[in-house]
Parts: sequence; C-alpha cells; structure tokens
Amino acid sequence: MKYLLLALVVLWLLYSPAVRGRLRGQSRHKGDGGKPTKATQPAKPVQADRIEPCAHCGVHLPVSEALHDIGGRVYCSEAHRLAGPRD
Repeated sequence: MKYLLLALVVLWLLYSPAVRGRLRGQSRHKGDGGKPTKATQPAKPVQADRIEPCAHCGVHLPVSEALHDIGGRVYCSEAHRLAGPRD
C-alpha cells in the first residue's frame, strides 16, 4: 500500500506544472525584472487588407485582389470593370 502511495506522489510531482517548469529550466520567479522574453511576447497582429464592394455587383473583396478603373472604383472582375458601375 505504501508503494502505491509513493508511486502516486511521484507521478503527481512529475505532472505538476511547477515541477515541469523547473525541469525545463524555467524558474517560477523572474530575476530579469519582469521583462518579457521572446517566448512570452505577444505576436504582432497581421495587417488585414481593406475590404471594399464591387462598384457593379456589390460583392465585397480585398482591395489587393480587386481591379480598379481610372476613377479609382473597385471591381471584382474584368467583365464588371468593362460594364462599369451600376446606377
């Protein structure tokens, strides 16, 4: 019975977050003044492309994938650019 209890304590220690962090070389107390490391810095947000509607049919699409006419209007396809804006 005592060996079962001992085995449970050892397993608990191996799987507890505090012990796992120390085994991986991470201490619980930061000695660097709390400065974030590269691993803890949040990722930079990805810049989203602007979305605009097609001047002919109204379908929304990213400006980087759109076709533009001389007036700067956005179109989803060459056929809609040639057809022009819908009144």
